[in-house]
Amino acid sequence: MKLTPKEVDELQEKLLIVHRFISQEKKFKSFYYQGIDVKKSINDDQGMISKLMELDDAEELLKNCIMELEDMKRDGQSFTPAEFHEFLIDQDWQLLYKKYGMKTSEDVGKLDLEMFLELL
Repeated sequence: MKLTPKEVDELQEKLLIVHRFISQEKKFKSFYYQGIDVKKSINDDQGMISKLMELDDAEELLKNCIMELEDMKRDGQSFTPAEFHEFLIDQDWQLLYKKYGMKTSEDVGKLDLEMFLELL
């Protein structure tokens, strides 16, 4: 499937939001619920966020997808780990949330990730 530059940007932004949400949830869970199996209910139509939350390597999977999308935008130039970290820090999260009709990262289930599923 060939993506337009706009679709690449949009998919990357959505995956950044999902990556941030999953990263925060896993850190929260490991800090507050260490050793306790807690399942958080996430309202997502396709169940994709819930399935990603169950994966041990979801953050790495999303990171690799985000990096591949950036490679597409930069004609094959890859992020270094430091560049990826800077890229995450430099995001205007409130602007991204607003762009996709979200108030907080908790609204991650509102994202339409159908394009991502098609690419997998």
